[in-house]
Parts: sequence; C-alpha cells; structure tokens
Amino acid sequence: MRRALPGLLACIAIAVVARSLTAAIGLGIETALALVIGVLVGSVPAIRPHLLAGAKFAARSLLRIGVALLGARLTLAAVIEGGAAAAVGAAVIVLVGLGVTAWLARRAGLSTRLGLLVAAGMAICGNSAILALAPIVKAEDRETTYAVSTITLFGLIGVLVLPILGRAMGLADGVFGTWAGLSVNDTAQVVATGFAYSVPAGDVATVVKLTRNLAIAPLLIGATLLIPDAARTSTRVAVVRAVPWFVVGFVALAALRSIGALDVPMPWGGTLADTLSIAAGWLILVALAGVGASADLRATLAIGPRPLAVGVAAWAVILILGLGLAMVIGPTVYDGVQ
Repeated sequence: MRRALPGLLACIAIAVVARSLTAAIGLGIETALALVIGVLVGSVPAIRPHLLAGAKFAARSLLRIGVALLGARLTLAAVIEGGAAAAVGAAVIVLVGLGVTAWLARRAGLSTRLGLLVAAGMAICGNSAILALAPIVKAEDRETTYAVSTITLFGLIGVLVLPILGRAMGLADGVFGTWAGLSVNDTAQVVATGFAYSVPAGDVATVVKLTRNLAIAPLLIGATLLIPDAARTSTRVAVVRAVPWFVVGFVALAALRSIGALDVPMPWGGTLADTLSIAAGWLILVALAGVGASADLRATLAIGPRPLAVGVAAWAVILILGLGLAMVIGPTVYDGVQ
C-alpha cells in the first residue's frame, strides 16, 4: 500500500482539481475532466512509474467501491424495474456485439483468442471481461494487452465524444444514459460518460451497464465448457469469477435503501444514503483519474492496424444499434430508475 500512496494522492488531487474547475466554469464535465487530466499526468515519463501502482488501485478497487455505493441512491424496486427494461437491450447488444466482433476479427485475420477477447470486451464489460476470459482461452500476454488497449482507446473516445453527440442530438437523460450503458465498454468509462451528461443519465447508465455486466457469467461458463482447448476450471470457479462483487454490493445497498435502513440522520446533516452517495461521487472521480493516469498510450498506439480496424467497425455497429435500442427502451429505463 505504501508503494501505491503517491499515485493515490495524485489521483485525489486530480479529482479535486477536476471538481473545482467544473464548478468554476459551470459545466458538468468533472468526470471527463478527471479522466483527461489523469491521461496527461500519467503520460509524463518522469513521474509515470511513481504513479502507476496507486493509479491502478484507484482505477480498480476504488471504482468498484464507488459503483457499489451508488446503490444507495436508488431503491431495489427502481433497480429491478430499470434493470428489467435494460436487460432486453443488453441481451441484444451482447449477442450482436459478440457475433459481429468475432466475425470481423476472423475476416481481419486476428487469432481466435484475440478475436474472442476483443469481442467480449466490446460486447460485455470491457477490460473485466477480457481479463476474466484470457486465462480460460489461454491467451498470450501480448494478445491480452492488445485487447485491453483496443477497448481502452474506444472507451476514452466514448467518454469525450458521446456527451457532445448526445447534446447535439438533444437526447433525453434516459435515452442518453441507456445509450451510454449499452455502447461504452468498461464500467468506469460508462459511469464517466453518463455523469458527464447529467446525474439522471449517470444513474440510468450505471443500472444498464451493471445489467449488461451480468452477461459475463454465461460467457465464461460457456467458454469453459465449449472451447475444446480451454483451460479447464470448475463451474463454481467460473461463476465466482463472473459475478462482480460490486454488482452484489450495489443491489444490497439499494435493498437497504428500500426498507429505510439508510435513512439514518447523520451528525453533519442529511442521511446515511446521502453520505454514501456523496462518497460514491468522490470515489468514482478519483477512480477515473486513476483510469486516465494508468492508461498506457504507447501500448494503445502500438496495437497495430488490424485490431484497431476491428475495434472501429465493431464499435460503430454497437453505437448505432445501442442508440436505436436506447430510443425505444430509454424512457422505460428512466421511469424505472427515477
């Protein structure tokens, strides 16, 4: 933990700067700003080695805690109702995304393993899906790095570009949040994209993304059972890997909010639910600074044209399909979450 402290403190400082600048200019872009500042700071060769351990800790552990705490903002009924509507869109995105990306990867001459990793990252939950699937399909380190770099690149583009496109198209909060949840890859990037648009859009994007994340369970189990040369593991191990603990925490806090257990008044004002919600906002902001600071731009730029071309084509399909689905189910998801 001592080795991670400098990077963690840097991420906290970046989060404070991002929130202060956002308040000063009056635009709700603190999540995107934290990500961009993190990328700029993490790209400085002289300080990057000192930041990396803490930035990775923030990007992984703090993000998951923050997402889990977001459950305190919603009731279980809202999560179930919004998630039920989102499940239809998530199922379509996952099935089409996996199929299209795998087909494009074969056409581009990528290895089967690399194609599966990129497909899983694009269709389901970004880097989490890639890192969980890699040992099962016996992917080489180079293939895992390529897949992660491809997914990271398009996720960063999504955070910066989608809110601009959403405002240009005049999308309602529910439609944009659903679009972000269905179309952006990694959980951190989805949260950043949604909250860069608005708080309601961020809530919707989070529920949609967590619903989409659950598709990793059947993917890992299917890979374990169906791929002839897969690394054999028990179904129980695959399920444990597949179900992110922060999803369970999110639902548990929503359940506690539903029964009034988080309505306890706090000495500094507000309720426990309010405090957890504020803490979630800060943790996610610090985590996004870590996502930016730990992003390896050199590796991303070195992925080569074929994985990049597959990523461009696959993401274009997912973006267009996700927008169409969001137009249809977005208002229903929004009504459920709100």
